[in-house]
Amino acid sequence: MTGGSAPGYGIVEQAAADTVARQLADRIRLVGYAVLPGEFPSADIADFSRRLDQVMARQVEEFGGPERMAAIGDTLTARCPLVYDDAFLVLARHAPLLALARELLGSYIVLMQQNGVINPPKQGHTQLSYHRDLPYQHFVSSRPLAVSALFCIDPFRVETGATTVIPASHRMEAFPSPEVAAQLDTPVTAEPGSFIVFDSMLFHRAGANVSDRPRRAVNQVFSVPIIAQQVSLPDALDGRHAGDPELARLLGYEVAPPRSVLAWRERRMARTPRPS
Repeated sequence: MTGGSAPGYGIVEQAAADTVARQLADRIRLVGYAVLPGEFPSADIADFSRRLDQVMARQVEEFGGPERMAAIGDTLTARCPLVYDDAFLVLARHAPLLALARELLGSYIVLMQQNGVINPPKQGHTQLSYHRDLPYQHFVSSRPLAVSALFCIDPFRVETGATTVIPASHRMEAFPSPEVAAQLDTPVTAEPGSFIVFDSMLFHRAGANVSDRPRRAVNQVFSVPIIAQQVSLPDALDGRHAGDPELARLLGYEVAPPRSVLAWRERRMARTPRPS
């Protein structure tokens, strides 16, 4: 038996949870989600808010205006903000968050996506619908394939549209009946600067924002390296950060598909140890 004395009768095995990362990972394995308290000063959180709005405005202009963005339902999602502003790398490589993600996924993880999500007051939003962050998948695995980490820029309260989850639904292949979903629907409240971390197969949605202020967040999805990125970060970054081995691995430079057979062999040659 590990992890100290058993807490009840007939328990001969018990998980060890001797660090914060292991305790939170234990909870995520069981119910699917946890809140990782943040360590960000209020000035930094305000700066992220301003920068996210700037990235969103830039992307709207880049795509040709709000009408075109609205036509594809993407007006309130700032995709890959770290490509537009290096400040968002701070969130992707936050050490306590990476420790938790690696506790769940293993040592080799890749940033599959990073999206800013803006939930405006008293408006509709695509995120109001239940979904998984690995969408259209109806299977379960014995270990997580991906972990989502929603960085809260604004307070997550019921009235501001806090993310709601169906606890333990990452263990179920099918979405539950509407009656059961309504019974289990659980708002997750969190302070600005915190991360709501959950198994990416957990069914969740944004709540309705009935306050008078937007609710902003930045969602990171970390995955095992067999899952393709939503947007190829190595291509989008145009080689930036490739010289930093740890960051390059996190951003997917090592797992981006080679463009040809020759490129595949050249990559393999570069990784092959030379005879001494």
